[in-house]
Amino acid sequence: MKRFAATALVAFLVAMLTPVTAGAQSGDGDSRLRLDISQLNPRVITTTSSTLNVSGTVTNIGDRRISDLQVRLELGQKVTTEKQVRTAMSGSAAAPASNTEFLDVEPSTLEPGETGQLNVTVRLDGTRGNLRVNSAGLYPLLVNVNGTPDYGGAARLASLSTLMPVLSAPGKTATGQNTTPAQFTMLWPIADTRPRIVSAPFGGTAVLSDDVLADELRDGGRLHALVESANSVRDDPRLTRALCFAVDPDLLDTVDAMSRGYQVRTATGTVAGTGAEDAKAWLQSLRELVAGRCVVQMPYADADLTALSKVRGGDLMPFALDTGARVRELIGVAPQDGVLWTDGAVDQATQTALGDAGVRTLITEPAVLNTSSQSAGAVTLDGTQLRAQQVDSLVLSGLTGADADDETASATPVDDPDIAAQNGLAALAFRGGLSSAASRPVLVAPPRRWNASVDELTGFLRNVGDFADRGMLTPQPLPALLATASAGTAKMSYTAEDVAAATPASVTDEMASIEATMADVQNAMQIDSAAQVEPAQVLEPLRFALVRNTSAAWRPRQGAAEASAADARADLDALLGRVTVATPEQPISMASGSAPLPVFLDNKLPVQIVVRIQLDNNPGLRAEPVPDRILPAGLGGQERIPAEAQRAGVFSVTVSLTTPGGTPLGQPARFQLRSNEYGVVTLVLTIAGGAALVLLSGRQIYRRVRARKA
Repeated sequence: MKRFAATALVAFLVAMLTPVTAGAQSGDGDSRLRLDISQLNPRVITTTSSTLNVSGTVTNIGDRRISDLQVRLELGQKVTTEKQVRTAMSGSAAAPASNTEFLDVEPSTLEPGETGQLNVTVRLDGTRGNLRVNSAGLYPLLVNVNGTPDYGGAARLASLSTLMPVLSAPGKTATGQNTTPAQFTMLWPIADTRPRIVSAPFGGTAVLSDDVLADELRDGGRLHALVESANSVRDDPRLTRALCFAVDPDLLDTVDAMSRGYQVRTATGTVAGTGAEDAKAWLQSLRELVAGRCVVQMPYADADLTALSKVRGGDLMPFALDTGARVRELIGVAPQDGVLWTDGAVDQATQTALGDAGVRTLITEPAVLNTSSQSAGAVTLDGTQLRAQQVDSLVLSGLTGADADDETASATPVDDPDIAAQNGLAALAFRGGLSSAASRPVLVAPPRRWNASVDELTGFLRNVGDFADRGMLTPQPLPALLATASAGTAKMSYTAEDVAAATPASVTDEMASIEATMADVQNAMQIDSAAQVEPAQVLEPLRFALVRNTSAAWRPRQGAAEASAADARADLDALLGRVTVATPEQPISMASGSAPLPVFLDNKLPVQIVVRIQLDNNPGLRAEPVPDRILPAGLGGQERIPAEAQRAGVFSVTVSLTTPGGTPLGQPARFQLRSNEYGVVTLVLTIAGGAALVLLSGRQIYRRVRARKA
């Protein structure tokens, strides 16, 4: 893909579109043609813009030859209301107010699987065969491809619709926008598409589910693009003043673990990860980017807070919320205190829990709020002290490719990130003066897992910076926005749909079981004077693993949350398996009826742990009770269990370890025991029985003698 120069005045406004796939549309409803736009130039029309260029490809994805392929551009009537803007962003084709002539695609006939080129450059002066732009505003732009499939008639086979911001009509004096520019603040999301860590034992090597994150951190990757594009506009003080970086602490933890060397799980075992150096470089770039800047945090792993609050009375909530110190440790900046960017609604009980945890402000979408207030800013949630700061729903609709207020609306597919970015830019221009409505503060929140090229993101930021330079937008730091008074109250709508999309009950039940086990194990642990490790530190990675089980990223993936919970259970089993019991490999022969049985205990944990020895023996072997034993960190020892054979023979004995609370530790050990002698008790019983027999026999003889004498 090539970069074409624009005029000097608007060169910085022009950012190329990476390939964008538009869903094919045909007369009979079948997908026959795919349209990919590689360039739209310019992205914003100004007084110096004289032409518009659209180039790309069309590919025959059907099973019939298509002939007479032609393309034209159509410009709809200027949209003037928010409803019209939303309709245009939904992908609905508007009636053209002006259009170009149809031009042939090269080649104009495509066999199945073949690709043709389109390249349309038109003037914007309204002359015959060109487009007409008379005034500033937003205009729907449609790329329309017609063709004739074999055994069918001529029809529109593919199209792509977007919005074109016009700041002033070409060749005319710039018209003024609203006299009062809109104040704007922008979040810049730094988050992974889903959690990656499947195992991260304390003091051990992290294991990731795949090595995709390494690619995202490298040049050309998604996360690299987010950091690189934001770095490219650091020299624009007006724009950077409005930016606040929203980070997921789980991503930071994962990249930090990668930078120290990591493993990747495969179908045949684990292999070394390839992204350690990339992780180091990316983390350093992020530190430099956010130094001295505004940072807010998302819940750890973008957790489902409502589900999390129901696990053992909310025991795990601090691990999703209280990560500010860790964020500061990793990137050098502490996030805004008490501010959380949440995904979706939370129920009333969770709102109360958030307030108790020190959260004061939730950055959220208007769609999750039920309010009679017309305010687009901050509201107070009923029954709480929580402030809900609303993001701008119109810009959000454009950037996400979906209507934030109407989930049933037809929308630009979310896998068209560049078209979505163009629509988001247009919506921001609408808020910034291309409408007759009074200006209002605008909080821009892109998709949490924004996926666009570095060129697209850089172009978006530079266009926004130009809006500020033109007086359409006034940058406002996030702390200043959050300092404004709330304008009304609202209830957060936690609906039946939210319940259906929540973390499955089977997962939260498993989480509760795992957390209960960890609580018992932690009670059995003690600080070792040599290792000086807190028991909570040993279990902390497991608790973060439980938080990952509730990630909102699992919602569209069937069975993903259950698999994450299974990984957490496996990690807990591995930890419990570090405390073991072993028995002699050779069968033991008791030299006497009573003898101690030797067992070997080992503790590979960095803390002391109290263990209880349990002996499951066959009938005929009696063991003395063994007091609980404290195993030092990293050490083992031999324990002798007093036992007594009550009969001669071979015994199969099983020895196991548990915590005092009953949690099994490690695997039980089994050994065989041979005894050729009777124990003391058995011998006493035998002697007593023999004596009784002698006495009874003597008594009988005595009676017979007396009877004869009589």
